[in-house]
Amino acid sequence: MSAELMEVKQPRGRPRSEDVDHVIHEAVLDIIARAGIAAVSIEGVAALAGVSKASIYRRFDSKDELIVASLIYMRDQNLPLSRSGTARDQLIALLAGLRQKMSYTREGRIMLAVVGSGHENPELATLVFEQIVMRRRDALRTLIEEGIASGEFDPTIDINTAVSTLVGSMIYLGMWSAQKSVDAAKTEAVVDMVLR
Repeated sequence: MSAELMEVKQPRGRPRSEDVDHVIHEAVLDIIARAGIAAVSIEGVAALAGVSKASIYRRFDSKDELIVASLIYMRDQNLPLSRSGTARDQLIALLAGLRQKMSYTREGRIMLAVVGSGHENPELATLVFEQIVMRRRDALRTLIEEGIASGEFDPTIDINTAVSTLVGSMIYLGMWSAQKSVDAAKTEAVVDMVLR
């Protein structure tokens, strides 16, 4: 990037910083985890993050844009999964990670809040689906396609139905993990039931 372009993009006053981005996103996520999507406000985020409202408005045009950016930030904090092992092994690891996140973690509370707000804010729900959920679905779809190609999975399965069934199962198993009868269900068994 040229020096001239950097000068044009640089906001006046306090310089943009990854630290400021970080505290803004963490404040948004903390508010969602504690009180839900509806509780997010620019004023509240600014106060919790210890930044000015102007710092937020320089970065985001709307509250929805801020929320989606913070959810993408949360998604990107996850380390990429290893691409070693069979397609089944990788699929189980991905789903087990999703299941674990849904069981009484901050990320689980956030995702439940996002899902729960879908009827109240369909535009935000669409953005979350396109920017976050589709990426996870694409990763699952790729692994299932690889498993079909390698002969690990039934070639006649409907991949879209399989992905929805697997994700829905992991959300349910994660949410109710404190119940012994639910926690006893193995991720491997769910994968094999759906795909073999």
